[in-house]
Amino acid sequence: MRAPVRAPANLHALAVRVRAGELFIQLTPKAGVCIDLGALREPWTSASKKAVENVRLMLGGSWIFWDDLDEGIQLDEWLPDVLGIRPAALLGKRNRGKKASPEKARAARANGAKGGRPKKTAA
Repeated sequence: MRAPVRAPANLHALAVRVRAGELFIQLTPKAGVCIDLGALREPWTSASKKAVENVRLMLGGSWIFWDDLDEGIQLDEWLPDVLGIRPAALLGKRNRGKKASPEKARAARANGAKGGRPKKTAA
């Protein structure tokens, strides 16, 4: 039986703010992401400066929400796309070398037919 592939951990922000036309998302105490508001498109690009700056975190930091615009962004879905990161590709890299080749599968079936892995003997 294969071990299940774990999904990447959900993204959670510690803080968020908008200044000088940029959205700053604090992801850890020492790392954050700064994104031009133009990447958000409508309605952020046409909204007033005050409405765009009225931003807060919701649901433990997994959502960024603008009350004045009644709009929100889920970090898990949006941030990897904006940064050009493909989580599926990262999971694939993490699991390389752990996948069974056809030869390993044949050997495992043959070993299973013989009763499985031999018991360890005390030395």
